[in-house]
Amino acid sequence: MYRYLQGTVALLALSAAVPALAADYGFQDMRPAYAQDWGTADNPLRFETGLRYWHSWGEQSTEIGGETFGVQDRSHILEGHFRIDDDYTSTFVKGQAGYSFYTIGEYETPFGESPSFEGGQVGYVGGDLGYTPFGNEAFRIGGLLGYQFTRESPDRNRLDVLAIDGINVQSLRLGITAHADINEFFDIEAEAIAVPYAYAHGATAEIPLADTIVSGVLVNRTQTEATGALFGGSAQVMVGFHPTENLTLRLGGRASVLTGPSSARQLWWEASEPDSFIYSNAALSGFSLVRYGALAELTGRF
Repeated sequence: MYRYLQGTVALLALSAAVPALAADYGFQDMRPAYAQDWGTADNPLRFETGLRYWHSWGEQSTEIGGETFGVQDRSHILEGHFRIDDDYTSTFVKGQAGYSFYTIGEYETPFGESPSFEGGQVGYVGGDLGYTPFGNEAFRIGGLLGYQFTRESPDRNRLDVLAIDGINVQSLRLGITAHADINEFFDIEAEAIAVPYAYAHGATAEIPLADTIVSGVLVNRTQTEATGALFGGSAQVMVGFHPTENLTLRLGGRASVLTGPSSARQLWWEASEPDSFIYSNAALSGFSLVRYGALAELTGRF
């Protein structure tokens, strides 16, 4: 028991001496394992998410045999979007998806008729990865790389009556993007996008026919396919207002155009031999897809 008490007293004496030794040798100035403000350091990630309304005008146009055919529409599109910025690496990722909730329009034909329609499908979904290394705290500029899928079928009646299912487009996006803070209440965002390649495809459903002879072959089914290797670009400019720290209202505009070599293929076959068909090709001159209009945005920031 005496030895146990001796050991306890020695341990207590050593513990009391450690602070004095640390002071003598400057240990109190040693750097701690974590920064003193590690729990309160700024987060380099910034998030935005919200809704946009796009009052857009669209045009589809092509020439067949020297005659011009087209569709003109006015589509009201609701779009959801998000953006994540990493201030540490000057990179961002953003995405958007939109769909028309009301569409009206009319056809352009060489026959002196302009039949109108109501109801359709205009939509898109895509995303971009960006890098903005140039500028300062008030102005940033850089580039982006992205992809977008677009569906242009403004007249739903074409599917219900004529079995034409619109045009689907898959686009590669390369562009320049910039953001400028005017002051604590206003900002400007702009982007200019080049589309070096876009694949467009549209087709009718399988249409039954009465037995018909085409090029000496008996057929009773037909289908038309249209394809295109398109190129073009788009641009968008938005002016933002920050009524609160976490809320942004923006107004602006967006426009896009795609054009390029396209063709239509007419297929005929006999139902009992679906893998044996005949076809004819026709070039589509002056094929283009255009959409433009005004944007309004409500976005939360955190």
